[in-house]
Amino acid sequence: MALDARFLGVLVVAIVIAALAGFMAGRAAAPEAPAPEAPAEGTPTVTTVTETVTKYIREGTALPEEIQIGLAIAVSGGYAVDGPRRLNGALLAIKEMNELLERVGAPFRFVPVHEDTRASPEEAVNVINRFISQGIQVVVGPLSTSETAAVLPIVNREKVVVISPSSTGQAAAQPDDYVFRAPPPDTRQGPALAQIIKSLGYEKLVIIARNDDYGKGLANLVADTLKQLGGSVEMILYDPNKPDLTAEVNTLAVKVQDFGADEKTAVLIIAFDTDGLQILEKASKIDVLNKVRWFGPDALGRKTFVEREDIARFLLGVNFLGTKPAIARNPVTEQFEKAYREEYGEDPTPYAYYAYDAAWLAMLSVLAAGKYDGEAIKNVLPVVAFHFIGATGHKILDENGDAAVADYTLFAVVQTPDGFDFKDVGVWRSATEQIVWFES
Repeated sequence: MALDARFLGVLVVAIVIAALAGFMAGRAAAPEAPAPEAPAEGTPTVTTVTETVTKYIREGTALPEEIQIGLAIAVSGGYAVDGPRRLNGALLAIKEMNELLERVGAPFRFVPVHEDTRASPEEAVNVINRFISQGIQVVVGPLSTSETAAVLPIVNREKVVVISPSSTGQAAAQPDDYVFRAPPPDTRQGPALAQIIKSLGYEKLVIIARNDDYGKGLANLVADTLKQLGGSVEMILYDPNKPDLTAEVNTLAVKVQDFGADEKTAVLIIAFDTDGLQILEKASKIDVLNKVRWFGPDALGRKTFVEREDIARFLLGVNFLGTKPAIARNPVTEQFEKAYREEYGEDPTPYAYYAYDAAWLAMLSVLAAGKYDGEAIKNVLPVVAFHFIGATGHKILDENGDAAVADYTLFAVVQTPDGFDFKDVGVWRSATEQIVWFES
């Protein structure tokens, strides 16, 4: 039976995933099964297909010996704290794949090529252009929506696949492009945040958000949904590069006071590390801002915000509640966490999981394509994602190439014997639009 290249590519993915499952779990060989009846002459058997696929892996692909995976991941600027952890997630995936390729005798290996985008759209463009000049056809990153949106027209023109492990903003959500995103987009998180806030009894919301693609996009989605639910919203957009945000925090206090600063009034902050710390530090010293509840998205779940005692105490005092994409736990999740701890000596942060899955999707799609070509990788990636269950769960994609599954974990700040930390306290189920609280 003749097998064309596309069918062989799909078989490669299947055999790699099956081999990976056994490799990662360390399973012993199964007992020898009874011999099956002989198939009819000319019928393909598991043995002949496996032999064909193995030969394909070892000899029959158009893949180079070194397959470059670009890693356009910021490890400085706004991602100085969490960026290195996301980079580690991607590097761990590449290490595991190469160990597997060695086991099956493949003549090629994946080679990570990392450049720091410095959380800057301009530098992200520079990095992508350098990758393109090196012939790189698939990239994990960039991290932010502003960076991802900036490189989008370039990768579309040059036919280079980009898989972001953390961009969620609406600005990078386009159909039939070369940009894919491993986490669910803000088009789901924004409405979910608004529904959570409203369901908890808050009808008046003041939003203070970064005036960039991520902050403004998410803020508008929350505001539009809350207004549709009968709520009232005021919004403050600020320049995240502005050195002093005193005026913006003072305006926040005025708007909260105008809303009554009562049990139905809340604040939503959409910020990154540097600007977020400045806002929270100033807010902690204003009485009216200590009287209302605060909410935030996953960007507020970075360790930065609990490492400073004054900020952590403020968040604890205002009963802060954050949302982050829920990670559907499965054996891959558990194996990833174990391997990450062994490799790096700490627990992975939320988006390290997505970086790990993004790198696996990139590599499996290269194998499925059977050649190192951006257009071929782009065409097969949605099919690979549909059949892929990673550390963050099933990676089926929507019409924009973004993760389609979107429940959200709720997290709060807690005090521990060692200081302060974040704790998962519940989950928002999108299917039912309800919160399921965890037992304390």
